[in-house]
Amino acid sequence: MSIPHLITFKPAGKFYFGTSQSFGESFYAKSLMFPSQTTILGTLRAKILGEHNKLDLKTRLPLNLDDDLKELTGTSEMKGIDDPDDNFGKILKISPVFIVRQKRESECPEDFLLPAPADVFQNEDGKLYLVEFKPEENSKVITGESNHLSFSAGKKMKDSTAAYLGGIQFWNEYKEYKQKKKLTTHSGYFTEKIIIADSQHGIARKDRTTREEEGLFYIKNDYRMNDDYAFGVIVHLSEENVIENNDVFMGGERSLFKMKVERLPKSLPHLYTNHPVISRFISDKDYGDYNGNFDVDFDGEKLVLISPFFGNNDILRDLKFALISGMHSPRFLSSRKEKTDSFRAIPTGSVLFPANRLVKIKTYPAAIKIGYNFAIKF
Repeated sequence: MSIPHLITFKPAGKFYFGTSQSFGESFYAKSLMFPSQTTILGTLRAKILGEHNKLDLKTRLPLNLDDDLKELTGTSEMKGIDDPDDNFGKILKISPVFIVRQKRESECPEDFLLPAPADVFQNEDGKLYLVEFKPEENSKVITGESNHLSFSAGKKMKDSTAAYLGGIQFWNEYKEYKQKKKLTTHSGYFTEKIIIADSQHGIARKDRTTREEEGLFYIKNDYRMNDDYAFGVIVHLSEENVIENNDVFMGGERSLFKMKVERLPKSLPHLYTNHPVISRFISDKDYGDYNGNFDVDFDGEKLVLISPFFGNNDILRDLKFALISGMHSPRFLSSRKEKTDSFRAIPTGSVLFPANRLVKIKTYPAAIKIGYNFAIKF
């Protein structure tokens, strides 16, 4: 049995989520804006073990590996994204991370926000518009032994990609853009108004137990969050009351968050059923329109990445073109408190334009189950 829950994480103060680069490798470190899917998984598994008195509070590791532990949090050691074991016990599925808007006095969420796709731009007036790319006539690009058309927006791109978090109205208009030619801009939904940059200076340590080292200075860029917002995920659990509301620590810097767990009602509110993205997270069998596990045909649609996509670059072979702002390379602490290898991924918000079909590629089952590789046709 799969029971969907909305789980939110509201920061108690500043927060920091590590990247593939650690403090020891540079004097400058910048937090991710969103917690990674592996951070969410680790937090939930630790909380389940803690509620059953099976977690060592000092090491944050299980006290012993017994059958009860396997039933609670599964057999997967999750030593890396490529772990073939996707058994997480009572955690059946985790959605990609999003933002929940909910004022303190409100009993229910007011909106769900996700980063705007890379083909949405912001002009000088702060308005959003979607750029439609078309193939240029008599223009080809030679890559290897193949010829490919060159695509253009029809004018020079002077405006920047929108640093915007779209809610239900944005995503519905984005879905219907070809018919409505409209994108409404909510003045409060620009990223910098919700996730607020902060920074601090300090002297680093090699680890938590050693003294500060003279000359080993660092600048840490972290974030705060507007009081009306929190991070959220839809988590499918095998039964009710698996996780309770509580304070949790997240990320390598152990930032404090207030976690709230709410079982979704059988009769879902409008905000869940009519949101083009969130509605896809409700079913325990929906892993997006393409995640690499199956061949998928396209008839003029584009593919928007709702979470980072791991595919060893194989997905890029069958595209006409793509809008990708960079590469995402997460790594995380193993059970021995050592950094794992980095795995390259195409970041959230990227827009891919397939030719006719995207074929099955090598994927990682555990990664897909915890919210990676979730892409939607538009």
